[in-house]
This record gives sequence, structure tokens and C-alpha cells, in this order.
Amino acid sequence: MPGKSARKTSMTRWQQGLSIILCSTALSTVALGGALAWGPHHCKFAFPMVIGCAMGSYENLAGGLFAASAALFAGWLAWSAVQVQINAEEKRAAADRVEIENVLQGDLDHLAEGLSSIWKILAKIDLSDPLAVTPTEKLVGLIYGIGEITKDIPTFRTMISALGWERRRQYEGWLDGLERLRQFRDVDNFDVHAALYAAMDVSNYFRMLRPETGEYFKGLWQRSHKAWSLGYAIAVRAGVGDEYYEEDGANGS
Repeated sequence: MPGKSARKTSMTRWQQGLSIILCSTALSTVALGGALAWGPHHCKFAFPMVIGCAMGSYENLAGGLFAASAALFAGWLAWSAVQVQINAEEKRAAADRVEIENVLQGDLDHLAEGLSSIWKILAKIDLSDPLAVTPTEKLVGLIYGIGEITKDIPTFRTMISALGWERRRQYEGWLDGLERLRQFRDVDNFDVHAALYAAMDVSNYFRMLRPETGEYFKGLWQRSHKAWSLGYAIAVRAGVGDEYYEEDGANGS
């Protein structure tokens, strides 16, 4: 409850200020009392006349004590104001991180659905015949889809800069994967095989960041995001991911 928390913080600050005032008053009283006890005894110890007499007789001491108390209180005011501002900024940053995470999670779901469509179209293109020509209409649709799911990369990078290091690193990997996929936007030089592996690669980041997106990739050839090893990633980059996957499956069986 924000209101209750704010009242608690305000009360704590008020108690600190009151404590400083009371302590300063007590120390000043002790100092003046010591001066009266061990100094010249010309003041009658009758309240409240003794206060005026003491301050008049030791006006330099009284003025110094008052100035020191005022300086101490002013310093505390400045320090407490900074602490209040820091606490407010920390709460605002925490709220921003929660909001950013919620927005990104929604975007992940939306973009994963688009990526699954791109993957399905790429997987259905016949790569067995090197002389086969991919219909331009398919390539235009793929390029449109790739452009749609990668158009907000700069905004995403700005957003994740407010997250913690571990979560930011995961999102950075996801955005790097989208950057690799964005390279395939030229109809005349569209590498279907490389684009397919780029889509497969980035899909693992989708499922790592939001496991629910795995529903969009059901039935598509892929490994679990937990099993996406460094060795398999190297094989994919080398263009022998199929062989690596088949050998790994044969060894596992």
C-alpha cells in the first residue's frame, strides 16, 4: 500500500529531526550548565532567570552552540532529502522494470506467432533441387514478416537497458538473433537455408524468455532450448546442423 509506506517513511524522518533537535538542546544545556558550574558564580540559580543570565554571561558560547545546532539540523535536512529522493528513484526504477518486463512478454508472444509462420514457410520450400526457383510471392511474404518482427529492435534495446544484468543478457541474445534474421530481406539474394537456421536459432531465445511461446513451434523440427549446446550452434553456423542433430539423436537412442 503506497500511502501506508509513504506515511511510515515520513514519520521516520520526523522522528529523526525531533531527535536531532532534542539532542542539540540537551548538549547545549549541558555545556552552559558546565560553564555556570565551573565559571564565575554571579548568576542566581533560580529558574528561569538563570537561563537569561547564563546566555548573557556566555553569549559567545551560547551563540556558537546555537550555530552548531543549526548547522547540524541543516545538514540533516539536506541528507534526508537526498535519501528520500534516492528511495523514490529506486521505487520508480523497480516499477519501470516490472512494466518493461510485462510489455516485452506481451511482445514476445506476438512476435513468436509471426516467427512460427516464417519458419513454416521456409521449411516447406524445397531445397533438394538446386535448380528450383523459389516463388517470388513467398519471398516477398517472408521479407514482409521478417521486417515486421524486427522493426522494433532499437526500441527493445532501449527498454532492456533498464533491466538487471542477467535478464538483460538474455534479451540481448534474443535481439542479436533477430538482427541476424533481419539480414534476409533481399529478394534477389535470399538464402532460404540460412534464413531457416536463423529463425530456428532465435526461436530458442523466445522459448527461453517466455516458455509459453513453445506452443507456436510445436510440430516444427527443433531441439529443446535447454539442449541447444555450443557444439550444435557451431554445427548450425557451419551448415551441418542436420547431420549433427541426426548423429546426436542416434547416439541418444
